[in-house]
Amino acid sequence: MINIILTIGRHRIYPYFCVLLVIFAFFYTDPFTSFNLRYAISFFGAICGLLCVILLAKRRNSGNVLGMFAAFGESTANILGGNIGASLPSFYYFGAHIYGLVTWHKNKTSDQTVKVRSLSERYFLATLIFLILAVFLNIYLTGALGVDNTVYQLITNCFIFGLGVVAQLLLMMRFSFNWYLWIILNILVISLNIYTNNPIIATQYLIYLFNSAYGMCEWKRSESRPVV
Repeated sequence: MINIILTIGRHRIYPYFCVLLVIFAFFYTDPFTSFNLRYAISFFGAICGLLCVILLAKRRNSGNVLGMFAAFGESTANILGGNIGASLPSFYYFGAHIYGLVTWHKNKTSDQTVKVRSLSERYFLATLIFLILAVFLNIYLTGALGVDNTVYQLITNCFIFGLGVVAQLLLMMRFSFNWYLWIILNILVISLNIYTNNPIIATQYLIYLFNSAYGMCEWKRSESRPVV
């Protein structure tokens, strides 16, 4: 299974196929009959986001540049849809990608890909504590902003916010464990956007889900090899 995922992720057609799926999802919203600002911004963020995560899974620093554009598009679209928890991490992602540009540039292998790190027990414990704090922070912010969420939206958004903050930090710090958290987060975002009727972001994160599995395989394999 790992070899199949790696073969698909490394194929030159893979990025084009992903972009094509998002374009089809955008056409599904019938943009030429009734223009919807939320869907249009979602489309922009989705294209940038797809290219970003594919490049990051391949350990390419250029993915951080596209990540900043994707963060802007996704946060705006989620705010328009009332998904506060799903939008808040994007502001954090923007700053994290700036940090990633710098630290990844300083930690490259001879083939210009980033060096991968293993997560120690100390970092794992810190990750768990940080995740719990982030979940409670989102509960507070949702209440403070007076956002009208259903119980399902609130709970899902809380974990999306917490997982997103922690996974992005681990990604920028070059820990391969980040991809496990992205897999869980992507499943939650897909279900939330199906619930709130945004097919563009749902399709985008369906692709992210596979890409997270690909990134996990790619980074773990790189982690097992000595870096230069």
